Amino acid sequence: MGAFCDEVVRDFIAIRVVRHIARCVAGCDVLIIYRYLSRQLLFTTIAVSSVLVIIIVCGQFVRFLTAAASGKLSSEAVFLVLAYRMPGMLELILPLGLFLGVMLCYGRMYLENEMVVLESSGMGTARLTALTMFPALMMALFIGVISLYLAPQGAMKSELLVEEQKSKSGLDALTAGRFHSTKKGDMVTYIESISGEDSMETVFIVTQNTSNPNKLSLVRAASARYRKDPTSGARYLVLENGYRDDGMPGEADFTRVSFQRYEIKIKDPEPVKIGEAFNTLSTASLWGDKRIGAKAELQWRISLALLVPIVVLMAVPLSKVNPRQGRYLKLLPSIMLHLSYVAVLMVAKDALERGKIPAALGIMWVHLPFLLLGVLLNYWPTLKLRMRAKEEVPVQQASLKQEAS
Repeated sequence: MGAFCDEVVRDFIAIRVVRHIARCVAGCDVLIIYRYLSRQLLFTTIAVSSVLVIIIVCGQFVRFLTAAASGKLSSEAVFLVLAYRMPGMLELILPLGLFLGVMLCYGRMYLENEMVVLESSGMGTARLTALTMFPALMMALFIGVISLYLAPQGAMKSELLVEEQKSKSGLDALTAGRFHSTKKGDMVTYIESISGEDSMETVFIVTQNTSNPNKLSLVRAASARYRKDPTSGARYLVLENGYRDDGMPGEADFTRVSFQRYEIKIKDPEPVKIGEAFNTLSTASLWGDKRIGAKAELQWRISLALLVPIVVLMAVPLSKVNPRQGRYLKLLPSIMLHLSYVAVLMVAKDALERGKIPAALGIMWVHLPFLLLGVLLNYWPTLKLRMRAKEEVPVQQASLKQEAS
């Protein structure tokens, strides 16, 4: 008796839910469904995008740590470079996160028969796609801001910071237990340990003679520290209690000079110059640039924003799954479709920069086949029903003629 009552209660609740959704779809309460879909889609997209960001950031962080360990980048600059390059990562991660968010969110709703209730109440694929386009267009606007403004500025500041690290003197930033070489390779430094804020112990400095490259100078000091001249502002490395050996490797005529205090002036860093990479130029400067590389970069930035509504147009019909098949059946092919879209855009951009594609054609044509594919996926069930109806009409007419005869 108790099981029967529970089943009656569940059926009653299901009927009330269906009636409520029907009223929402038929009346002005469509906004309730839109809020529900948007909320579910937002949470899923944030979760998926967060996982993707963590994976990509960890990979980049390991690469920058490797550069810091080899002395090419200071430990303080690792997080700055990573932060400056974050917009360039987000402009590719967020569209994929939204695409997967639609697939997983709507796929779950199909498995739990929520979409069945919506469809039975009049919420067809066309209306579902239209409601999903509102958050997709907001995401496209956000991606446009990132790709057109934030990513170029971040790329430029990242390149400036990396070049500043390369232009520093070998005496400007020393790390315990690491060999540091200058950009020209004429000086190698090593310190054994650091005590306190700026006191270094057991310092080795090997420099190459500018007039005679075969002649080397080896300086060893028990301790060292930095000093800044208050008048001129010049910076010095002060070595204490050591000696200096000058000579040529392989020969015995070395000269040794002992010292209690020996100061080496740290050269001012050279003016930082970065290559004219198009990804570091502002969108305003690209707009009036007639070079083919500038046109390719500008179209690439615009394409990243146009990509978002097109992939959502494909994701809505692809998210429809049979409850018996599972929500992950179409996930891998759909991911491959999205990656193929981005890969074709990258190949077209590279071909345009190399002059293999006419400048008048550009890379905007890449969006057209995927847009047509999205439209076809949305209207394929309707087209299939129409084709089946046309096939059944001659059969019915033939059966009627046989009955009449």
